[in-house]
Amino acid sequence: MAGAGLSLVRARSLAEQVADSIVDGIASGALEPGQRIVELELARELKVSRVPVREAIRTLVAQGIVESNPHRGTRIVEFDEAKIDRICEVRAALEKLAARGAARTYLARPDALGPLDAVIEQMERAVRQSDRFGVNKCDIAFHREVCAASGNEIVLTLWEALARHISIIFGREILSERDLDLVVDQHRELRAALAAGDATLDEEIDRHIMRLRRPDRRRGRRPAIEARVRGSDIAERYGLIHAAALWELPP
Repeated sequence: MAGAGLSLVRARSLAEQVADSIVDGIASGALEPGQRIVELELARELKVSRVPVREAIRTLVAQGIVESNPHRGTRIVEFDEAKIDRICEVRAALEKLAARGAARTYLARPDALGPLDAVIEQMERAVRQSDRFGVNKCDIAFHREVCAASGNEIVLTLWEALARHISIIFGREILSERDLDLVVDQHRELRAALAAGDATLDEEIDRHIMRLRRPDRRRGRRPAIEARVRGSDIAERYGLIHAAALWELPP
């Protein structure tokens, strides 16, 4: 993905990496809504001081992903169906704007589709390895590229504010997806619609984002999504997080 979306390449502070690690843990099911986060334990597991952990928690509290209460401590917020639907509705509105701008970019410069193709190829590799976490990362990368290609910095800024929520929602929904090839196919379809400047782009965005929000899919996925990770050992609760902080799409 070298040369793709270079404006998005930026050094991340240690606190941002810790925040992303917590989000990755929630998205993968290693951390559960309602679960308490202990600052000292997390700092010890990630081998960092408590300062970046504390800063990461403050960031996630401000974003509505973590809540802090003097009596209950710091806990991951519950993502109920109503909240998820509201997030998806806002996301769809933003991505429709992004898609229109991106389609104009792709029609004018077909070579600008290269980053999307690279992400889809990476997604296919993740599917072959049954790497659901990797598929989720690729999904985020794909939609970030579309927002960047739109040339609308306001849309991109607002989308980035939702990116962690999107990662959590899709990451947990994909836990119950039986056929990961469908995820790749859907991104290929959206890529084709963007390249063609399809007049039905808005409808394609709605189908793409809301596919797993259908009532029949909700009933089928709840047991998998709500299954809690067993064990109270700190390594079991946070072990995935340390690795997740180092996960990046290869160039």
